[in-house]
Amino acid sequence: MKSKYILNTIVISAVLIIIYALSGGSQILYKTVIEKPAFGDSNKPLKPELPEFVEKTGRVAEAYIFAAQNQDKVMYLACYCGCAGMQHSDKLLSHRSLKDCYLKPDGSYEPHASECKLCNDITLEARDLLMTGYSLKDVRKIIDDKYSGRGAGTNTSLPL
Repeated sequence: MKSKYILNTIVISAVLIIIYALSGGSQILYKTVIEKPAFGDSNKPLKPELPEFVEKTGRVAEAYIFAAQNQDKVMYLACYCGCAGMQHSDKLLSHRSLKDCYLKPDGSYEPHASECKLCNDITLEARDLLMTGYSLKDVRKIIDDKYSGRGAGTNTSLPL
């Protein structure tokens, strides 16, 4: 009797594992993790529509998603990649904050950060610091102290 129960349990477990693997398995879990709104704000989209240039790597996409969902934070973070006066393709960039590296004034996506490792480094470090409880003022100071020697920074207002 016990052996029949054990055999049934093994068969059911094997079937469930096969169904899980065939239905996308870990992809389902992965999507759930990356599509959560930043900081639990239910007014923010789970995962915004992203242009192709943003999908270059997972890291670039993470930075764009964070910037798009946290514009009220990245607008107070300076960028030190030189984008405040950088010639980019046929236009002069005159970014005022890290937000401008990701989003144009009309709300569309700016392609600059898809090609700029420093923009992504600053953004993802800021995200991690904010998620571990640092205030926006503290994050700004940490970012300024760490990255200000890398290049000309944007003329960014300080958070209140």
